Amino acid sequence: MGAGIKVDRLNVCLGGNRVLRDLSFTVNPGEFVGIIGPNGAGKTTLLRTLLGMVPVESGSISIQGDGKTSGSSMIIGYAPQSRQLDTETLLRAWDFVSFGLPHKFRPWLTKRDRKNVQEAMRVTDSERFAHKPIAKLSGGERQRLFIAQALVRNPQILLLDEPTSNLDPGAQENLASVIARINAEKKISVLFISHDVNLIAQYAHRILYITKGQYAIGTVKQVLQSNVLTRLYGAPVEVMHVGSKLIVSTSSNKPDSSICLHHDNGTQEVLANVSV
Repeated sequence: MGAGIKVDRLNVCLGGNRVLRDLSFTVNPGEFVGIIGPNGAGKTTLLRTLLGMVPVESGSISIQGDGKTSGSSMIIGYAPQSRQLDTETLLRAWDFVSFGLPHKFRPWLTKRDRKNVQEAMRVTDSERFAHKPIAKLSGGERQRLFIAQALVRNPQILLLDEPTSNLDPGAQENLASVIARINAEKKISVLFISHDVNLIAQYAHRILYITKGQYAIGTVKQVLQSNVLTRLYGAPVEVMHVGSKLIVSTSSNKPDSSICLHHDNGTQEVLANVSV
């Protein structure tokens, strides 16, 4: 069963700048929470703070689940936004995933180790290329390995920083469905950062929408409303439903304000004036 998270009036500063301000929310055990918001709003900083990589200025974070405390390194699995891999390496996918095991140095894998690696690759649907060099894998296949490596310790919380970025629409959808299946099958709590509002809306139980100095948390219907987003952005925002898709637009002329939506036919369209 996944662990619960409680964040209470969290304040975080980086380089003298306030990145997160009075942020409070909870994640229920086994819940899938999507995190969206413009660039620079503090989404990645939030995940790094939950991991203890960024100091807290004030406020508190508590994590509890299945008898494990927030001090246990086993409780959280993390797949960062970008990973640098040597494209010439002959390292096999199986070996890459095994590097996520809790022991630092061991010349062999125990039976339990092998079972954990196999299970992590099974749930991420990466068993089929377990013996291929990672240099030969597609972007989507590598992303599955990053998530498998995060899962190999059997964490209760999975933090994913834009795992579908730089993938084509079909690969994004496939990977998101894998993560949703892991959440449902393993009951692992998931925090998933994405810039695709429709992808988040399809799979997340709730969403945390963060802008600079403001935030909202709730169900998709509760948060993705014109009045809520208008408050978050400080500018008039309109939310429209076109078929099965959400379109969010604003009259703001602020830079870095675009959203990339993926259509059912696989094409991409950039709609100006809002970044989510």
